[in-house]
This record gives sequence, structure tokens and C-alpha cells, in this order.
Amino acid sequence: MNHYLYKQFYRNKAYIISLLILLFAGLSSLYTGKKFLDRNEEIIAKSATYQKKSLDKNIALHSNDIGLLLYYVKFNLVNEMPKLAALNIGLRDLNPSIQGVTIRNLEEQKNNSDFFNPANAAVGNFDFSFVLVFLFPLVIIAFCYNIISEDQEKGTWKLLSVQSLNLRKLIDAKLLIRLSAVSLVYFLLLIVAIIYIKIPVDSAFIIFALAGFLYLIFWFALCRWIIGYQKSSSWNALALVIFWMGMNFIIPMTGNMVIQKMYPAKEGLQAQIEQREGYHNKWDEAKIPTMQKFHKIYPQFSKYTVEENSGYSYTWYYAMQHMADVESAGSSKQYQAKMQSRNDAAIYLGYLLPNIQTQLVQSQVAKTGMENQLNYAQGLKDFHEKQRLYFYPYIFESANGNTIDWTKQTVKTFTDSEKTNLLRVFLPYFIFISLFLILSQIKFRKLC
Repeated sequence: MNHYLYKQFYRNKAYIISLLILLFAGLSSLYTGKKFLDRNEEIIAKSATYQKKSLDKNIALHSNDIGLLLYYVKFNLVNEMPKLAALNIGLRDLNPSIQGVTIRNLEEQKNNSDFFNPANAAVGNFDFSFVLVFLFPLVIIAFCYNIISEDQEKGTWKLLSVQSLNLRKLIDAKLLIRLSAVSLVYFLLLIVAIIYIKIPVDSAFIIFALAGFLYLIFWFALCRWIIGYQKSSSWNALALVIFWMGMNFIIPMTGNMVIQKMYPAKEGLQAQIEQREGYHNKWDEAKIPTMQKFHKIYPQFSKYTVEENSGYSYTWYYAMQHMADVESAGSSKQYQAKMQSRNDAAIYLGYLLPNIQTQLVQSQVAKTGMENQLNYAQGLKDFHEKQRLYFYPYIFESANGNTIDWTKQTVKTFTDSEKTNLLRVFLPYFIFISLFLILSQIKFRKLC
């Protein structure tokens, strides 16, 4: 019987064409991801060259004026992008994977590239995750919606009921054949990705692949439940398409609007305004109070003082720059907290919707999601402070630029070391798959 079912499935030209189209879409997404990865690596390589040229140029022009030299020079921090990012571009096309900052105020420079809620990218890039989340379910629906209803509408269902000892096993055999066909395309695409993009088969890749496979099984379990009602083919197709639209568009978009309403993130702009006002106001304020506040934060620089009636001083200027950041720190922290809350809300929504769960899990292990952007923002802040504290003594002592070992000032890389909670990743899938299998099993009892 199983041999006959295999031949029946693979002789259907519509099914084969659907699989080929799915395969072509997947290969196209891999090509898109590879090009994105190559372009990003090219930008990083050019940034390293540009930083060195910029340093050499400014050292040649301003070596006797270290304060002016460091006013212009930017230091680049790369947000490390794993090869797996080619399969899930996520927010990486919205936010740069490399950012250059001077040792002046950070807040304005940081907010030149804003951060976005991951739910906004729900219908974004044509990457592998897009094909998996949006296109694979459509093929699964096309394969499964009429497994029972086709025979009922042809009038052969009663004959099958008489000839088959167990109709449930017959239906499950048909579902398994379709699952094996779709899974074959899925894993074939992953193998191509490993070879073509040179993705390492590590724990991140395994989590990525398993999350996608469980997402496919979820859709088959959902189809099993829907066809268990033994309705017409049109009813089954409509019900499954409504599920697909609701999961991928209606609920996520509604959820996104609710999340933005609950956590309005106006603090990013507010922090930038406060920083600018703090910076501009310092020109009209007394120098000594500014220096006292600066020394309170960095007592190691207490010996570098500025007289109130002294002329322009780089010591005061860079201290004033940092104090402008300090005055906007409250709004900046609130902004980051709001964005973290938005991301947490999206994660909770993912527990209810396997498609969002799949996107969030895959973006997390590929380091392309909101968690990575928030971690990179903190990494950029730490990098900026490290650069400031390294150069402050040279500025405050009016050192000659040639006394600094500039060979150490290469492009640095931020590595996101956030761990993945496997229980949170896989438990929602198992719950939904088990739920629909149990519900469909109740319906299938009537078939035996």
C-alpha cells in the first residue's frame, strides 16, 4: 500500500512542480544571503583600509595638536556576523554591522543608526527564513488540504473504508510521504547552504535547522487536525489559508501595534536632544563645575584641572563632551529598556505563534535579531569608553601624536556571546505539535 501511495504522490506533476518551485525559491534565497554576506565582508575590509588611511592623514596633519587630531579620527567596531546570517538577514540590513565613532560624545553618534522592533521585519528580506516561514507552509497546505476530501468528493471514500483495515494509518502514511518530500527539499537546501556559503555545522546551525524542521512538522500537525473534520476541499483550503494569513500577517501586525503602543520608544530622540542641549549649554556655563562633575566620575584624572578664566582647553572640551552624554544617560537607558521590553513582548508572542518563534529563534542564533542589536549597542558604549580613557591622558598632557602607538588602533570586533535557552526554543513547538496531534487523534477515532 505504501509503495502505491508513493507512486501516486510522485506521479502527480503538480506536486513535483510545487517542490521544484520551492527548491528554486530556496536556492534564490541562499544566493541573496550569500551576496549580502559578501557585501558586508567587503564593507568591513574597506573600513579597515579607510581607518588606517584616515589615521595616517590626520597624524601627518595634526601630530602637534592631539586634541584636534582625535576630534576627526573615527574608530570602527565591527558587529561580528556569522555565516549563518546569510540564512536569516534579520535586522542586519537595517542596522550597520560596523560603526565608527570618535572619542567625542557618543549619544549622537550612536543614534545615527536607530534600532527597530524585530516584529517590524516580519515580512522583510527574501532570505532562507522568509522562504521557510512563508512559502513552505503554502506548499504543505496544497499537499494536505484534500487528503480525505478528494476521495469523498470522488465517491471512493466508502470503497477505501471497506478495503482499508485502518484508515487512520492510511491518512498518516499519506501525510508522512508529503512530510518526507518537503523535508527532503528543506534539508537539501541546508546542505547546499553549508557547501555554498561555507556555514559551519555547529550548535547554532543545529538549533537553526531543528527549529525550522519542527516548524514544518507543526504545519503538518495543523493540517492533520483540519482535515480530520472531514469537510470539503474548499473548506479545508480556506481554513488553512486563514490560519496562514492570521499567523503571518494579521496577528503579528496587530501585536506589533499593541507592542508599540505599550512601549512607545521616544526616549531615543529625547536622549539625543538632551545630549545636544547639554553640549551646547556647556559653552555658556562655568568650566570648574563641569570639571568637578567629570572628576567625580573619573577621579584618576583629578590632577588635570582647568582655570575658570583660562582660554580654550581640550581638557575642558572633552570633559564637557562626556558630561553631555552623562546628562542624557537617563533617557538613553530608558530607551534601551523600552526596546528590550518590546523584544521581550515579541518573544512572548512567539510562544503563541510558531512562525514568530521560528523567526526569533533563527535570528537569535544567527546574531541578526534585536538581542544582538541591543548587545552591540552596549558593546559600542564600552568600546567608546575604552577609547576615551586610553586617549584622555595624551590629550590632557598635550602629548605629541607621534608618541602614540597607532598600530594598536585597528578595527575591533564585537562578539555576541549570548547563550540560547534550549527549553524556550523547542518547548513551544512540542506543545503545539502535541496539541494538534491530540486534537486530530480525537477526530480520527471516527474513521476506524
